[in-house]
Amino acid sequence: MQTSPLLSQLRGGLIASCQPIDDGPMDRPEIVAAMASAAISGGAVGLRIEGIENLRAVRSVVDVPIIGIVKTASAATPVRIAASIADVQSLIDAGADVIAYDGTDRPRPDGRDGILNAIIKGGALAMADCATLADGVHAVSNGAAIIGTTLSGYTAETQRVDDAPDFSLIESFAELGAFVMAEGRFNTPDLAAKALAAGADAVTVGSALTRLELMTQSFAHAVTHATPKSGMSGFAVDLGGTKTAVARIVEGHVTQYEERATVGAAGPEGQYRQIAEMLRTLGYQRDDRLAVAVTGRVDAAGEWHAVNQTTLQDIASVPLASDLARHIGNATIINDAAAATLAEHRLGAGRGHANFAYITVSTGVGGGLILDGSLHNSPNGIAGHLGFSTSQAGAVLCGSGRFGTVESVASGRAIARMAQDAGHGDLDARAVFGAASNGDEWAIDLRATSVRAIAELCANLVTILGITKIAIGGSVGLASGYVDQVRSELETLPELFRSEVVAAELRRDGPLLGSLLAMADPG
Repeated sequence: MQTSPLLSQLRGGLIASCQPIDDGPMDRPEIVAAMASAAISGGAVGLRIEGIENLRAVRSVVDVPIIGIVKTASAATPVRIAASIADVQSLIDAGADVIAYDGTDRPRPDGRDGILNAIIKGGALAMADCATLADGVHAVSNGAAIIGTTLSGYTAETQRVDDAPDFSLIESFAELGAFVMAEGRFNTPDLAAKALAAGADAVTVGSALTRLELMTQSFAHAVTHATPKSGMSGFAVDLGGTKTAVARIVEGHVTQYEERATVGAAGPEGQYRQIAEMLRTLGYQRDDRLAVAVTGRVDAAGEWHAVNQTTLQDIASVPLASDLARHIGNATIINDAAAATLAEHRLGAGRGHANFAYITVSTGVGGGLILDGSLHNSPNGIAGHLGFSTSQAGAVLCGSGRFGTVESVASGRAIARMAQDAGHGDLDARAVFGAASNGDEWAIDLRATSVRAIAELCANLVTILGITKIAIGGSVGLASGYVDQVRSELETLPELFRSEVVAAELRRDGPLLGSLLAMADPG
């Protein structure tokens, strides 16, 4: 790692990026200088300043390290930060201690190596604004003093469906032994602190500190949309293992609805064609707001994977976000059970509970988690797939590849399989439950097996996560008496392992409403 008094000043501290919105009311050198002085008074150890005139104004009033940048826009290159050697010299002349440049391998007039060499020869320290680990490795090996995560999520190869900082890139950069700057979407104190814990040497924060318009907008949006259904208008799709539904939603109310059977063997292209046809019947046009909930997992890169290959075939690493944009229109994408979880928490059975779970018992068993008031996600999209946890009653291999899962004994498909294995013919779960209602002991036993597995799952959620309320949905979960039987099963356990268990309130509309909610609040 390079060492210098300047890096020692920055290490372990906050760098305030004072960059007003272009041509906004605060985009004046004297105001940027005032922002910078205020940031230093508040505890920032350094500054990131864009623009030559702004840099000169700030340099005249502060003596802390300044990272200088120049942004340009050109149709000839996607690079905006320090795209030429001339930019470098202008920043050095204006008093920058560190010069940030675009460290990606994207083309530009003078090339990234030429720009890096110009910074070093000019006597300044070089900071590479990177998007990938390869960018960081190249920068360090060629003499950059600082590598930052600035461009992760902002290049074609790193685009994300969420708005989370790239902590994994920080961890990878830390292993290179360079000075690591965490930058990009660190918009809360907790995220900034987490960056240092992940291995960053310092963290840069910009919009949350100095872009008053954006911060005001976020608060105004929260206040304006304090009524949960306010602003919830658009089109939504729920692509499940058994059925595909589309809806037109106006201010949180489903005004049109169409449903068709899902053809599991149709492959991605077949699914897109069916969705497009169904949306057209509702009047959807390409520029309309669209949210899509799908069974399976959706990872942070927007790729779609079928976890249970017996439900949807040929769905593995499908670039769903880009495919939908090409075939139908731009859309927000979310797992169907996660969408239903979000909807139940905001609009239905989970209101007022910071730790809430939703379990859908249908063709498969899925679900979602609200922890500390927010929908729990993971980069690989597997978080919340509750049916793939194990059950004491499990005795067969699940379509997920795990042995003895809750889904393998509690789902509609599992109930039908167990009925057939017991010699009762080709019955679906509805027919089995009908036989149970008629008093057939074999059917009562199969229903009880499903109920016990779901009750066990509920108790585990309470034990591990402190869940205080659980809503059960899905065609099996909402069958007559099912939720009551789960509650009765839980009554056999010590009170410590119970939570309130209720039927989901939103039923078929949950994934549709939740997918639209996710457009405004993906987290």
